[in-house]
Amino acid sequence: MSRKVVVWSIALLAAAVLVLMYLPSFITDSIYKNVDDITDGEMPATVTAFQSGPDVVSTIGGSGDGLNCSLPRWANILFDGGRDSDQKRHLILQRFRQACVFHDLCYRHGLATYGYNQNDCDRILQNAAFRLCVYIRNGIQESSAARCQSDSKMVLAGVGLGGYEAYRGWDRSTYFEFDSDPSRSNGFQVSRVVSHPFKAIAPAKYASDPDQVILMFENLRSNLAVTCITCANVPVLEWTTDPNAVSAELRSVGVTRLPDVLLRRVPMLTETMPVWLPPRRRHAAPHLLVDGAGKDHLIWMSRNNPENSVSCIVGADAARLLTNTLPTRDLCSVDAGPSLTRVEIDMFASSPLPMEVPGSPDIIYATSISPQKTTEHHLSFCSRSASRKVEETGHDDQSKCITFPETEVRKGAALGAFQNFPLVRPGQQIYFARDIAQRTDSPLTAAWQRAFGNAFSPEGALLVIDVAPPLAAKGPLAAKLKKIVRFDIDDRFDPMMPMTRKVDDLRFLSLEATKTSVHLRMIDFAKHNPSVGNVQLMMSNGEVDLDRSWAERPMVVLETRDTRPRTKLVFSRGEIAVEASKPVTSAATTEALTLQTLVFERDAAAPSNTPFVKSAGAACRIVYEFEPDRTDWPCYRAFDPDRTMRASPATRLQASQMLVGRFTQAGGHGIAFPDLCLKSEPIILAPQGTTFVPVSETAGWQGPPRFQRTVKCEPLDAAAAVSRPIAQKAP
Repeated sequence: MSRKVVVWSIALLAAAVLVLMYLPSFITDSIYKNVDDITDGEMPATVTAFQSGPDVVSTIGGSGDGLNCSLPRWANILFDGGRDSDQKRHLILQRFRQACVFHDLCYRHGLATYGYNQNDCDRILQNAAFRLCVYIRNGIQESSAARCQSDSKMVLAGVGLGGYEAYRGWDRSTYFEFDSDPSRSNGFQVSRVVSHPFKAIAPAKYASDPDQVILMFENLRSNLAVTCITCANVPVLEWTTDPNAVSAELRSVGVTRLPDVLLRRVPMLTETMPVWLPPRRRHAAPHLLVDGAGKDHLIWMSRNNPENSVSCIVGADAARLLTNTLPTRDLCSVDAGPSLTRVEIDMFASSPLPMEVPGSPDIIYATSISPQKTTEHHLSFCSRSASRKVEETGHDDQSKCITFPETEVRKGAALGAFQNFPLVRPGQQIYFARDIAQRTDSPLTAAWQRAFGNAFSPEGALLVIDVAPPLAAKGPLAAKLKKIVRFDIDDRFDPMMPMTRKVDDLRFLSLEATKTSVHLRMIDFAKHNPSVGNVQLMMSNGEVDLDRSWAERPMVVLETRDTRPRTKLVFSRGEIAVEASKPVTSAATTEALTLQTLVFERDAAAPSNTPFVKSAGAACRIVYEFEPDRTDWPCYRAFDPDRTMRASPATRLQASQMLVGRFTQAGGHGIAFPDLCLKSEPIILAPQGTTFVPVSETAGWQGPPRFQRTVKCEPLDAAAAVSRPIAQKAP
């Protein structure tokens, strides 16, 4: 080959590389010219774990498919690969990982949980990617922000063009809470299992009620209402005109004189009640925290806007929510009135969390883990009482932060701590920090990393933070970084969630789905070199492989509070009966759904290699009957596979939240599925031996217009049946 040909070949190759690097950003900058121009410098909201019931340890969502950017290794070439002030490179697959984790969950669970369409998920991704990029690059140069905006637009373009098949409509989306600030949601429903608010106060009156009840919260553009959907239809106050005629239930929540809103009416325990949260804020779902005394606390961590980390912390319990929450003043402050606690403070983080610290002067504290407190981006633990009145002096409206001295978490090294679900225990918090930076001294190494970077971000650390009562009055909680556990585990196993509430037990569970099956994995981070191990599931005297469909709906991990605690794994799956050869028309009057549940359990103190054994299972057939020719209403139409963004009764139930608790008279843990077409009549499955039976087989009304639901269940005992997809029966 002549020298001239070699020179021209090198020139053409260089030109091709330049085109490949700069043409995509030019195109996306032109297409997305008018995206949000963010200048505030705040980190994006992070994914957050929510507890749905007192015995729930964790809920494992994500469908067993891992959480990452789902981009090819060579995608790094298209994005900025420059170094930051510490001479580290943040390649696209790791730099935007936090935004990608949120995006993965949004595509899989966003529609069923928050009503997010694909555009909502993509725009949240673009904004989060931009915030991350500016923050991680430390804002050294003006041009870095512009390049970050271009990079975030390219990510947006990529998911917009290639993500339509990954986004799940009503045929596949399932309920799983992850968003601490659902600002793009027009409305959503969320339920919590709590102890009965008044059974201990008036045991004879509420004798027919279960020990635990289900509260359903409806959030419509941050206007919040609550309904006890499993309470008995009994009054909490008899009709009266006497403001001094206070019932035992109201006296138990501190009411000594009836407000006008409770006079001349008979408020029922099953009545839908407004929850008077401070206005002009975006309210997410409440956190459920069960303190050491067994009392349930429902806590909202509400933000004003994404441009700052000021949060309104609101504390309540079921008794107050089901009676009267009307404040005397329109403030996020204890001065607003005595019903609910309200404190407005700057948490220096986008997704603060409540926690109980045994021995502290206040019951609940608002906490956050943040690198935003210091200019060097050292990792800090910030805290403040969630109930103490804010004083006007001494920056009492800000949380107080403790910076960890360990070199591993200083100068931005722990930014990865914001990339996975945090675990909050009494006196302890645990975070995962996957590495997002790579130090490259060699140009050849840098080129290799950009061309063949790891798509799965395997390296990282688990951070264990011990939290103790404040050392001084009104001071911050005492926090120390107890343990840093390095690991090398692919993020194909994310999210990894705890299997026990015991402090210092670092065993975590994960679901790994293949094309045909789903496997339960365990990682013990107490070991020096944590690795992924298999957990056996036993059924019919042998090990069973569950079909992949069991991972589509989140799995719930329970730890009972008995004298001898048990660990329970509760699986569920659903499938709509759709006849491929039969077109869906407006004349349809029925729709059918198969909904199955499986429970595996073992002693909570059992060794890690002890199998989980199937203890119960049920296969339920749900049939809806409704009036024809009312397809404008989502509860009066059959699902059309060609229009996956149009909900139907069966798709809503297939996607519904699963709750586990002691809310049946049968004793033991029942299973509930809230029905958004029959909000006051959830499907309640009571334990009966090794299966479950519906508390009520029928619900609805004769009309007009007619709408009825029928539930029939049978045992699910055959290993072959759970190892393959659901076999539908004729309607």
